[in-house]
Amino acid sequence: MTSGPYRAEIEAAAAAHGLDPDLVAAVVMQESNGWASAFRHEADFWEKYLKRAPLWKDRNPREVSSSYGLMQTMFPVAVEHGFTGQPWELFAPTVSLEYGCRVLAKLMAWARGLYTGLATNEEAAVRRSALAAYNGGRGGNGPNGPLRNRDYADEVLRRYHRIRGDLA
Repeated sequence: MTSGPYRAEIEAAAAAHGLDPDLVAAVVMQESNGWASAFRHEADFWEKYLKRAPLWKDRNPREVSSSYGLMQTMFPVAVEHGFTGQPWELFAPTVSLEYGCRVLAKLMAWARGLYTGLATNEEAAVRRSALAAYNGGRGGNGPNGPLRNRDYADEVLRRYHRIRGDLA
């Protein structure tokens, strides 16, 4: 794995969730370019999903429909995976990595179920589907999921192979 300001934190979070630290580093670079204060508001996520959810109706739409930190974890997704803090706490590198890795590990397990017994290159297919789902959710993110999610997965995998030294 390449060195960086959060290398130790990435390695610890990846190890805690059985993930390849190089894959986690590639997700971090794709999502936030390694910037712990990265923030992105997802207005369409609020309109499509959270606005109708009773759990979030009294919360500020901007805080609950935004992505935070190194792994650009969304607050409702972090809550679904056990987070009990406030949205802005997801800016902390260790918190962002913990919950981003929880999500990614769960998606890797889900994707392994899609490809059990695949004759060749099973792990590559698992990584690609899990990454597409990390970008856009599990719905429809099998091998023929939405193009934007497949493009995202392909870009993360290019970063992953560069970090590993597989690509020049």
